[in-house]
Amino acid sequence: MPRQVSQDTAELCRAQSKQATLGSMPPRQVSQDTAKVCRAPSKRGMPPRQVSQDTAELCRAQNKRATLSSMPPRQVSQDSAGVFHHSASLHLPEVSRSSELCTAERSSSRQSVSSVTSEHDPRSKRLSFIDCSIDDLDELILAESEGADWFKDFWGTVLTQQPVCRALSNRSLVNWVAIYNRWQAAGKWTGQAPEYLNSYELQEWLAAPLTRVLELVKLFDPAGHGKVSMTKAPQDHYKVKVPVLPLMSACLVMSQTMSNRQKLRFLLGMFDLDDKGSLSMREFASMLENLLRGLGCLFKVKEIPRTIATAARSIFEQFRGGTVPMHELEMWFSGKTFHPFAVPFALLLQRFSADSQIIDPDSYNDDSRKFKLSHQKPVEEPLESFAVQDNAFLNRSEVVIAREVFQYCLSTGFFSLSHEDAEKGIGKPIDVDIWCKRMSRALEEANTIRGSGARFDFKTFLKKLCPKATNTHLHMFDCWLQEFDKLQEQKACLERTRQMSARFKEYRSQPMLSERMRNELKTSFNVVDRSDCGRVTTVDLQVCMEVERCTAKSMMRYFDVNGDGFVDLEEYIAAMCPPGYRMPSDVKDNIFDVLLSAQVSKEEELVAQKEAFFEGKASPGRRAKDFIRKQVPDEVWNEWNTAWETLDKSHLGYLNCMHLKQSRALPADMCDFMFNLIAEDAEGDKITKHQFLTQLLESSGFRFRNGISSE
Repeated sequence: MPRQVSQDTAELCRAQSKQATLGSMPPRQVSQDTAKVCRAPSKRGMPPRQVSQDTAELCRAQNKRATLSSMPPRQVSQDSAGVFHHSASLHLPEVSRSSELCTAERSSSRQSVSSVTSEHDPRSKRLSFIDCSIDDLDELILAESEGADWFKDFWGTVLTQQPVCRALSNRSLVNWVAIYNRWQAAGKWTGQAPEYLNSYELQEWLAAPLTRVLELVKLFDPAGHGKVSMTKAPQDHYKVKVPVLPLMSACLVMSQTMSNRQKLRFLLGMFDLDDKGSLSMREFASMLENLLRGLGCLFKVKEIPRTIATAARSIFEQFRGGTVPMHELEMWFSGKTFHPFAVPFALLLQRFSADSQIIDPDSYNDDSRKFKLSHQKPVEEPLESFAVQDNAFLNRSEVVIAREVFQYCLSTGFFSLSHEDAEKGIGKPIDVDIWCKRMSRALEEANTIRGSGARFDFKTFLKKLCPKATNTHLHMFDCWLQEFDKLQEQKACLERTRQMSARFKEYRSQPMLSERMRNELKTSFNVVDRSDCGRVTTVDLQVCMEVERCTAKSMMRYFDVNGDGFVDLEEYIAAMCPPGYRMPSDVKDNIFDVLLSAQVSKEEELVAQKEAFFEGKASPGRRAKDFIRKQVPDEVWNEWNTAWETLDKSHLGYLNCMHLKQSRALPADMCDFMFNLIAEDAEGDKITKHQFLTQLLESSGFRFRNGISSE
């Protein structure tokens, strides 16, 4: 029998080699050859049962291997490993020794899989939720701090792979607060809450079946889970040790029912042990360590970084002071500071963000009513987030239409009208469902109430439209209407900015004032300068221009850029520059082009986002540029500083609108607009160097370079 087995298996190996080319054969030929391979053993005298089992397993392994080249890299590596392991478990030593062809094929297949995997390295692929890769992050962070260990392999797993368990991802904020209260109550609100929970405690606190609890135990206490699985003894459940902080930290971040703001407030609040609204270095390091440990368990990362404390200290040192306020940490974790080491955390939040599907009620509450954790007393039940598409409430566009219908009815004094009349009255289509289910009934009730002489305002009308609305909802509706009104202002600002950008581009395309023209204007100035002192007065303008005194005063205000009450030669030439020409300037005007172009893009994105909200469309997702910014190149930074020094010739340390006019880099009628654009939210009528450079960084998509100060 052994010899017969050897012959048959040798034939199988030859058939196996032939089948390696199946991918290039026509479908019919493939099926025929596969059938031949599967029928081959039946031609011999082997025991039928052994033949059928062994050949069936070999055929399954062959078929699986034949599809490797069309699989994604990760699947290829997993499945190919399974194929080789599977073949080895057939207990047919004659197969592995009878033909060198089988060994060669295995080696070739391994090399093929290896090359496919290397060509499609997950770290070089774009992340599924944003347009960047792990290698992009690596380049960014190493440019910031050469040789820094930012846990690339760890974040590569967390940002590209799927978590092993998402058992708690649908728990609401209210549920998590209840769990937190039970946990702190176990420590009698003294800051001594237990660090670990056993299986039964975790089951009680999570109010979940034991089987679901054991899924978490398997990840967070593998040794304890192994013991329980082996013995099935109840006493071993009491020996399980699931770390509370890593579990809660990681599960909170991956929640699909909480906004990013709620996640960060909860996460940071757990480690704010003195409830002062800030974290110390020790608390910050503890938070990072527990968060990364928890993520490592949920994603089954092979090795948790061992230098978390060192990394935490390095990050914390960028903040000034012994403690860091919560709002600064929230900005850091959200990626709004554009610090490279914050980017992985910001991308983590973005990957599991539910912000586009839910509305955070804290966005419409004052600080005293916003959700906040405490280590000294039970946390009050917070307001629950609600879905954007919740049919029990109104959406943004419906609130806007409701106001327009209400205002139209007030203007006519008549609240009983048809769907067609309402559409004509406001000049917009009204969804039939909202009209039939809500608005017609609310208008009828409004008509009845007004007929009785009772007061009926828009807030009451909203309550009739949406009976389940609370005061928080009504406040949210009011905020939406304010946003809509502001959107109309933003559209007008966008149009104004576009006009200014086009005006500046036209100005840049004009030729410089020629020397001949300048000499002609200089001769004209000498005529107006009757006293030959190099300065022209209001009287000089009145006499030489033969105009009324009030007109001469107006001309003086236009000519006199520096406001000293006189017009010098340069001011006169700039004011009298012929249309179609521009004045020479020492300032590179591309700086102002950058500012204007960036402002147009910024306003267009803002308007598009707001319009999407009010049209019920999904808002555009965040992009890599919302998190990642490279350091400003030296040559660009030097160019900006040179521009500042040229504008601030007197070394005052600030600029005003007069300095922009004197630079001659802009048309005179654009200087006020450009000054307001650079100053933005600055107080007073001055621009500091820091404001000037910061605005350029913002517009250019760069950030400050290490060791460079704008002061």
